[in-house]
Amino acid sequence: MASDNSVTLSIIVINVKGKENLMPLIDSLLNSSFKDFEVIVIDDVEQKFEDKRIRLLKINEDKGIAFCRNLGIKNSVGKFILFLDNDTEVDHDTLEKFISYLIENPDSVVQLKLVRPNHVIDATGGLVDDLGYPIELNRDVEESKIDREIEVLYAKGAAMGMSRNTLNQIGLFDEIYFYGYEETDLCYRARKMGIKVIALPFGRVIHKEHGSFSKDNKGRETRLAHFLERGRLYFIFKNFDSMFLLKRVPRVLFYFFGSILKDIYGRKYHLAKTKIRAFAWFVSKFPSIIAERRNIKGVTVNEKELMKLRLIVRHGETVS
Repeated sequence: MASDNSVTLSIIVINVKGKENLMPLIDSLLNSSFKDFEVIVIDDVEQKFEDKRIRLLKINEDKGIAFCRNLGIKNSVGKFILFLDNDTEVDHDTLEKFISYLIENPDSVVQLKLVRPNHVIDATGGLVDDLGYPIELNRDVEESKIDREIEVLYAKGAAMGMSRNTLNQIGLFDEIYFYGYEETDLCYRARKMGIKVIALPFGRVIHKEHGSFSKDNKGRETRLAHFLERGRLYFIFKNFDSMFLLKRVPRVLFYFFGSILKDIYGRKYHLAKTKIRAFAWFVSKFPSIIAERRNIKGVTVNEKELMKLRLIVRHGETVS
């Protein structure tokens, strides 16, 4: 990672999909009250920006969100790092509040408040259940009702940041994930190292879209099912403590193959097929999972403790 911290904040934006959304984000950043930043745009086409604080990193092939974010990190120089989706816009004082919070709380991963244009919450981070399914918090709640800090298990990468020192402790994104679970994985590793993940009640970021896949319902449903199911299996087998995982493997497999049977019964054959492909992909990654488990270091908090903190909950449990 870069170490010449010549600016305070590096903002990393992936612009491979939804390119029409980029310039409103850039305009909102340039109109911010906080000025000491660079913006690194990862894109698959050449383009030029008038402001010298904005730099393009051109890629020849889309290798996924984790790859692109890691590329941005390696080419950034800021003391603090903020990841933003290209379909977001920041309020005038968002960057200033974000930096002020991290100066006071340098050992945290931060979720900025993601708000839809209609003033309801898009995301304040989330939890996972003990089978690895994500539980997003406060979705569709009126934004005015979020008025305090919330400790969460993971932040959403659409508006997530931390200090470079904290990121150096956690490590880079795992590039095996192509779409989905990459930020959950990074935050989970952080939390097991004792680094808190905090959703802020301020630092407002407007999120106009949601997801980068085709709007075709069947195509979108199929791709999401493929990436999220394979990502979930990889995530829990890579990260869960051995005894915690072993006790849950029968239920993980029961619910997974049960969902395939349910899809077949409901004649959603496209979903059944994509889940089978996802499982085959997961099995092919077993050597990588074993290698990753051997390299786990710095764990100070286990799954039992995370359940006591209600950052992991039991599958099917209601979360208020």
